Amino acid sequence: MALDSDDATLKSLEEIDRARAAWEDRPRHASQDAAYRAFVEELRRDVPFYRDAGAELPLTDRAVHQENGERFRSPHVPAAYRLSSSGTTGKPLEVTLDDAAWYTVNYRFFAQVLEVAGLSADIFRRGEPAVVFVSNKPGRSSFVRPLPPLGNGLYVRLQLGGADVLRLFSRLRAPVLYGKPTYLLDLRAALLGQGAAAPPWTPRLLLVSGEPLHADDRRRLTDYFRAPVVDALASTEGGLVAATEPDASTYRVIGENVRLEVRDEHGAVRPDGAGELVLTNLVNRGTFVARYLTGDHAELATAADGTQRLLRLRGREPGTLRFRTARLPAEAVTAAVGHLPGLGDFQVDLRDPDRTVLRWAPDPGCPDEDALRVELRAAVDRLLPGEEPVLERHERITPPGGKKRRFLTAAPA
Repeated sequence: MALDSDDATLKSLEEIDRARAAWEDRPRHASQDAAYRAFVEELRRDVPFYRDAGAELPLTDRAVHQENGERFRSPHVPAAYRLSSSGTTGKPLEVTLDDAAWYTVNYRFFAQVLEVAGLSADIFRRGEPAVVFVSNKPGRSSFVRPLPPLGNGLYVRLQLGGADVLRLFSRLRAPVLYGKPTYLLDLRAALLGQGAAAPPWTPRLLLVSGEPLHADDRRRLTDYFRAPVVDALASTEGGLVAATEPDASTYRVIGENVRLEVRDEHGAVRPDGAGELVLTNLVNRGTFVARYLTGDHAELATAADGTQRLLRLRGREPGTLRFRTARLPAEAVTAAVGHLPGLGDFQVDLRDPDRTVLRWAPDPGCPDEDALRVELRAAVDRLLPGEEPVLERHERITPPGGKKRRFLTAAPA
């Protein structure tokens, strides 16, 4: 979400109010279908890339937008802001946003998450922390921003790496603790490393986004912070795409923001089924994004009334792993290895056809690494009796500021 950026954030309540007014002044439609038809009409009329499109809008992807950025912009829409994706999975994607989209990405995002989570805005207090975002990106600084949709509470970015994370975190009691799963796990590790066997306070909600949430990481977070998890899928150009209810496994698609399709393994694009998500963003008029191949894989269900849900979301992780002697569901590997007592993280590397590498990192304060190593070898042998993966011990798996990749494969599985 854009509030993670130092230099691209609205810095005054007056600017936020102007952006909110632009969002409130947008044309309202009687249905999602009507909103989509109006979007397509505007797109075909005003956006150069789509003026000569046939009856069906073409599929696009990151490369198309990077090479033709200006052709996705309307000359009639003032785009005041530029925003880039993190680039952790490739070259960053830069988009422009109009005022309404900027408000949606930075502020409406939280109101929509709370709606999905079933939390009332009454739990927030003016001038007090409302959301604490945890960051481990090198070179960033902590900051505070107002959040008008949350009772004018405060958005606080807590930058890890300081000498006394426990003391600082103890003062930032907020209903929502937010970050990539890796970031929140780093916060957990820092607190454990400073002797906090339990956190100094318990949030009402853990909000994660930005990378896949694996079952073992979910357990580590909920066991430590003692709070339910909402897992959100967000886009750079338009904010919230979908989110789970607390501790649920299916995702509600935010129809106000997006319409989704999936491209199946045969290349057919459908409103239901499993495949790569195809996103049409209905919020941003600064950069028009229609039928965009996201690279994320999911199972999509679309109801007769147009509402959508993601029944499963695995992002860019493979669903099946091809070992030298077996094909196994990725979830089965996580179930067999990821929950071992004392294990902090692991990664399977299948890029070398002649050997399998399993990297592992102990949990902070693991009492007996030798015993963990023995248990890990036994679990791997049960999983793959026909081969002997190399076990590599690491202090950490995902570098600071990076995006977790648990399963490394030579080709898509």
